[in-house]
Amino acid sequence: MRTIATSLFIWLYAVVLIVSLSAAAALCAQNLKSEAPQNADPEPQAPPAPANGASDKARVTGLRFLSSPAYTRVMLDLSQEAKYEIRQLKEDLAKGTPPRIYIDISGARLALTSKEAVPVEDGLLKQIRIGQYSADVVRVVLDMHSLRAHNAFILPDPYRLVVDVQGVKAPVEAAAKEAPAKKPPAKRGAASNEDKKPAPITAAPSGIRKIVLDPGHGGKDPGALGPGGSAEKDIVLSIAKKLAAKLKNEMGVQVVLTRKDDRFVALENRTAIANAEDADLFISLHMNASVNGEAKGIETYYLDNTSDEAALRLAARENGTSRKNVSDLQFILSDMTQNMKLEDSISLAHRLQKSAVSGMAKPLGEVKDLGVKKALLYVLVGARMPSVLVEMFFVTNRNEGRAMSQASTQDAMVEALMRGIQEYAQANLIARTL
Repeated sequence: MRTIATSLFIWLYAVVLIVSLSAAAALCAQNLKSEAPQNADPEPQAPPAPANGASDKARVTGLRFLSSPAYTRVMLDLSQEAKYEIRQLKEDLAKGTPPRIYIDISGARLALTSKEAVPVEDGLLKQIRIGQYSADVVRVVLDMHSLRAHNAFILPDPYRLVVDVQGVKAPVEAAAKEAPAKKPPAKRGAASNEDKKPAPITAAPSGIRKIVLDPGHGGKDPGALGPGGSAEKDIVLSIAKKLAAKLKNEMGVQVVLTRKDDRFVALENRTAIANAEDADLFISLHMNASVNGEAKGIETYYLDNTSDEAALRLAARENGTSRKNVSDLQFILSDMTQNMKLEDSISLAHRLQKSAVSGMAKPLGEVKDLGVKKALLYVLVGARMPSVLVEMFFVTNRNEGRAMSQASTQDAMVEALMRGIQEYAQANLIARTL
């Protein structure tokens, strides 16, 4: 009798346990459903991601953007690499729905403190919606005013998903702005303009009206360090400021700096600033480095695939990532729009390189010409204008590093770079008149 009672008790306990677990699962499913973005577009759905433990999922930890009426870059910070799918939904005038883009990040969990829609209203992008679409998928929806083209790619170390959208150019130019997802963005400039009240943008006689100068590194990222303690970030900032003043005074062009003080600017933000500013040229200024203290010279880079080992190592250093990651991401270039400006970038690189080598011969003596090269440099990815990166000597070379820390040598480099830009502008003017 006791055995029957015991068995009956065990059976009843099992029934109660199963019912409890079923109720808990239903409640959990309901909670996940409620986390989906408000009015998120349910169709078409991405295929369900494989079930993984929470620790295996990529966490979406941040949302940032840089915007203008014709271009916006949205950046999603990830805890690890993740797969994504991006699709476009066309405008439906009958239903009153705008053109939209949605991105499904698979095997991911949303880790933002705020899940409310982020208003942008820059003339191109209305708002950004983000939510946990399913247990393993984070969905991001971009509600657009207009849409002409879009592109997306992932950059590592740290991982971030970058989404570029282009629309119909608005009649009024707006300053680039950067804002976090936590609150509506303040209307402030994301880029640093040397002029507090810039004059209206008008085309210079050369056809070049605006140039973005990018002093590499900054803030927590010192760049390369010289044997005397000189930091790359300080040298390139000084040169960029001097070059900006000279370009404005002697060429009459507007100049924007990606930074004008010692602050950190993410690599993906730098070309985004240039795109949002609708710049005609993007020039990133750096000092080179090598474990070989005797390495010296000047070299200039443009964005393109390469198998050259030295170029891959330099790209890894400037990208703040591994040599393997650079190789793995070569595919990025296959569908990037900046390739339309490849020939102009090559032309600009050659003119800057030639002018820098010849111009620095007087203050430093013979200058080693390391030539014009191609590399997958993240700071140039996505640029919609001719863009180059100049490695102005080796800060790790005792003689070159010490010389480039001096004002007189910096002035000579500014003159040389200025002449290279002028030569490119003149050639550009001639080409437009033919």
